[in-house]
Amino acid sequence: MMNAYRRKHSEALGPLLALVVVSVAMSTFWLVGCTSGDKTGGSTTSSSETQGAQSGDVTGDVGTSIAVADVRITVKSLEATFQPAQPAQRLSEGTPSAPAAGESFYQAYVRVENLGVAPVRVDPRDFACLVGNAIVAIEPTRSGPLPRSLLKNTSLDLILTFKADAGFVPELIYSPPWYDGTITVSPGQEGSSTTS
Repeated sequence: MMNAYRRKHSEALGPLLALVVVSVAMSTFWLVGCTSGDKTGGSTTSSSETQGAQSGDVTGDVGTSIAVADVRITVKSLEATFQPAQPAQRLSEGTPSAPAAGESFYQAYVRVENLGVAPVRVDPRDFACLVGNAIVAIEPTRSGPLPRSLLKNTSLDLILTFKADAGFVPELIYSPPWYDGTITVSPGQEGSSTTS
């Protein structure tokens, strides 16, 4: 009778013992998985790896991409021109005026790309040009396209035209409302950009 009692309870304890062994093994595996990994305190990956400067004044050269926040700005060209190109969609449908004596047109081709999740508003009126000692606003009859918001992974190509005194090397200045700082681009040597 005692053997029957032991056999009955050992049959009931078998599955229970197996469950305890599996639970202990899983707990050990979970603890080892949580404590292993980066010995420097752990690391996380986020989309911020593509971000550029978050604030401050940034300078760069024509032909060099400049990253600020989640936006990449590339000034493809910045030069004086006798006959500026006309954008397909101008900011103003007024009649473009000719330069006065001693004046010239300065024109920039700019691409703005949004690499982030939040929309970014791009307005050609946020650009200006430093010509000599004067900061000049865009010529709306020769600049475009109209302002728009860029969604993630979209871009906008701009033609920006300025009219100012002739004979200077222009610098393009971009002060968008979504960035705490100013981006300045010079027609200097390609391949360098700095954050100050």
